[in-house]
Amino acid sequence: MDRARDLGCALDAARAACGAVAAVGSPADFGADGVLEKGAAGPLTLADLASQVAAIASLRAAFGPSARFVAEESADEVAAHGGEPLLVRVAEILRASGMAIDAAGVRDALSSGGHEGGSDRFWAIDPLDGTKGYLRGGQFAIAIALVEAGRPVVGVLGLPRLAGSGCDAGSGVLASAVSGSGAHQRSFAGGDAVPIRAREWSSGHPVRLAGSVEKAHSASDALETLVSALGTVDPVRVDSQAKYALVARGDADAYVRRSPSAGYREWIWDHAAGALVATESGCVVTDTLGTPLDFAQGRRLERSTGIVCAPQRLHGALVDTLARGG
Repeated sequence: MDRARDLGCALDAARAACGAVAAVGSPADFGADGVLEKGAAGPLTLADLASQVAAIASLRAAFGPSARFVAEESADEVAAHGGEPLLVRVAEILRASGMAIDAAGVRDALSSGGHEGGSDRFWAIDPLDGTKGYLRGGQFAIAIALVEAGRPVVGVLGLPRLAGSGCDAGSGVLASAVSGSGAHQRSFAGGDAVPIRAREWSSGHPVRLAGSVEKAHSASDALETLVSALGTVDPVRVDSQAKYALVARGDADAYVRRSPSAGYREWIWDHAAGALVATESGCVVTDTLGTPLDFAQGRRLERSTGIVCAPQRLHGALVDTLARGG
């Protein structure tokens, strides 16, 4: 296993995906067919599709046709929401970003993202996590993780709108981690990788709690009320897996997400890359019961309810507080 190569290929895929998003242009210019609704799953944009195709194409070029992908968007969704004209438009965007691809190639790449996961080796891809944030000009993330035997071993978060902290990041940052090797960030513009480390919290101090801008995602107000038992809560409202990166580099103390309903289970692409970056920065990442996340149960975290991400002392206090709060 060549983890340095795996990481390099994941970084290349994130850069390619970010380039595809940039080639889409401003969301304000999408037009009526540039943002499609998937019902409860939220909006689907040209940027989501172009990003996923670019990431898969990059990883396929590196690892060949045997590479497996568990990715959010699908060819079936395109067929239901836009059909062939949408495939053609995505192909045009990707060619503008430098890829040689046609509509058939776009369909093929999207079709390859339907692997069911499990305990083998696969790539979990969220091509544009935080689509609503992307549309409003807020944070979004391109999340790519290599999963083996039910755990992420390589993770990259492409964060084009996140300001740098400890590195020259005028064009956003790439946060990354390899299992057992720590977490780092680097600028999209180039330069060396800089280690990042979570900040340990002290009892009685304010808790900088990262949560969703979209309150429906995790009932932010109710969570902040519960966590206030530990001290003053300073909300850090941000879209996407950027929350994991903020905790990993000490810009927030914790990220907590409660499941919106008793039976809801998280999609693995929403957490695989971010959870590894946070873990390698010194955090503990579990569900709200303190159970480690198991990424070998299919496309969802079937054995997990919600998320708690924080350095060890605060993590334990949060799990206890959530248990008492019901």
